[in-house]
Amino acid sequence: MTARVNITNPALAAPARLFMNRSSRVIVLITMIAAMSIVDLYLTILYITHTGMNEVNPLARAMMEYQSPAILGVWKLATVALGGGILAFIRHKRSAELGAWAGCMILVMLMVHWVAYIEEHARISDGPIQVNALGDPNWVYFETGQLRPTTRIP
Repeated sequence: MTARVNITNPALAAPARLFMNRSSRVIVLITMIAAMSIVDLYLTILYITHTGMNEVNPLARAMMEYQSPAILGVWKLATVALGGGILAFIRHKRSAELGAWAGCMILVMLMVHWVAYIEEHARISDGPIQVNALGDPNWVYFETGQLRPTTRIP
């Protein structure tokens, strides 16, 4: 049984109809997942090419061992495209919507983590970060030669 909502304001009718349909909700959520994933990729590449960072995802860390932002970017975009494609293919099913909501919420939590990370990074200098990271197997740094590791990130 589906609930019918009568919206009399025409300005609100179109967006409300968009979210009444499961298929449309899944597509919107996939779009949000893709957008947040691109932001995550940008920030990851920014930090690993400047000061390094602690990467706890073993798959991402394995891709970073190639020391190539391009390989990391292709891997990230391919995994997001694969996951989004699967969700889009089954977008009419309840499981697709649940998966899309879960993915979106996980990425929202990741964005909150990035905000805290950026604020903490701005508060301290790069020297102690790099010294404390020595010997940590999760620490990742790209030696690209194009960016200096002492460059401050705003």
